[in-house]
Amino acid sequence: MDDQDLLIENILDNNPKKKKKKVNGKSKGDRTELHLCKKLTEHFGEEFSRALGSGSRWSQVGQLPEHAKKTLSGDICVPEGFSWVIECKGGYESDINLTNVCDGDIARLDEFIEQVSRDAEYCGRKPIILWKRNRKPWLAIYREKDLPHHWFIRQIWYGDWRIVSFDALLKGTTRKIWFDE
Repeated sequence: MDDQDLLIENILDNNPKKKKKKVNGKSKGDRTELHLCKKLTEHFGEEFSRALGSGSRWSQVGQLPEHAKKTLSGDICVPEGFSWVIECKGGYESDINLTNVCDGDIARLDEFIEQVSRDAEYCGRKPIILWKRNRKPWLAIYREKDLPHHWFIRQIWYGDWRIVSFDALLKGTTRKIWFDE
């Protein structure tokens, strides 16, 4: 945690023109990805790391051979045999209101789904979005057809996609679901 993570407002200061510091989005995204890598590494006992192509670093990946590009698809570089391509998201509280599921589409969530679907098609793995809202547990967003016989007591259906607690998903599945073995 760095000094930018905490902002304490002086309620005794009557200067309404004083602005709060903005959160550094790149740093926040990096921390979210690192947190997810640690969680996955601890759960599976194999190393997960931030992918070279994560964020806005595709220019670094462009010159690599095809097999390397496929390995570096998504935000997280996964161990050999891992069946999923991971799109890691952090924040977006003001962009994604899950109550809108009842009213229609959620544009930002649709963007995430399109992004991970492209990556999945490119590298031949199943797509999953792992989303961490501020001070909330991780959520997993996956296609129903990729886990057709797994039902969770608490889940949200968004078209062909399911939104569940990531911890519940990890507890309710075996290694065989996650790895090609």
